[in-house]
Amino acid sequence: MNASAVLCGGGLALWREEGCGEWKATAAAIAEDLALLDVPHDIVRAFRYPLAKSRDKRPRRGEEVRIDREDLTYLVRWMPSLQTHIDQTPEDAPGWAFIMFEPRPESMAIIHLALAADWPRWTDKQAAAMGLMCADCGYDLRNVDDDHCPYNIPLPEQPKKRRLVCGSCCSNGADVL
Repeated sequence: MNASAVLCGGGLALWREEGCGEWKATAAAIAEDLALLDVPHDIVRAFRYPLAKSRDKRPRRGEEVRIDREDLTYLVRWMPSLQTHIDQTPEDAPGWAFIMFEPRPESMAIIHLALAADWPRWTDKQAAAMGLMCADCGYDLRNVDDDHCPYNIPLPEQPKKRRLVCGSCCSNGADVL
C-alpha cells in the first residue's frame, strides 16, 4: 500500500479532495482496499485550506479515511514499518478534532470542526486561511492554552459566519452569554 497519510494522536488519516477524479484513489476506493485487508476504518468529511494559487479562497472539501489509533495493529501486519512511526507518536499528540466553544443563550456548546487530520501541522498562513487565528489579536488558536481557547463569536452583521476569537479577547465567552 503506497499512500500519503497523516499519523496523529487519533490514528492514521488519508485525505482525498472531493472530485479528485482518475488521478488519485477516492476515499471510497481506499476504504474498499482496507475492507479487503480487514482493517477497521471510517470515512468522514474533512476540510483543508485553499490552495495558494487558487482563485477560490474557500476551504477545499474532501473526505478522509481514518483508522483509529487502537486499530492500527490491523494495518501493521501489512505494513510492518508503520510500527516504528506509531511508537514515535506521542500519546498526547493532537487527535482528529479541532475543538471550539460556542456560547449560546442556554449553555456553552462544544463544537468539533471537520478539519483534515493534518491541521496541527499547517503553516500560519494556511491556518489563517482556515480562520484558526484569533480574529481580534491574531493568536494561533491551534496552540492549546487555557487562556486562549477558541470561541465562535460571530459579528452581529454576519451572525451565521464562523469567527474564532481567543478566550482572553472575549472573556471566555462571558461577553456573549
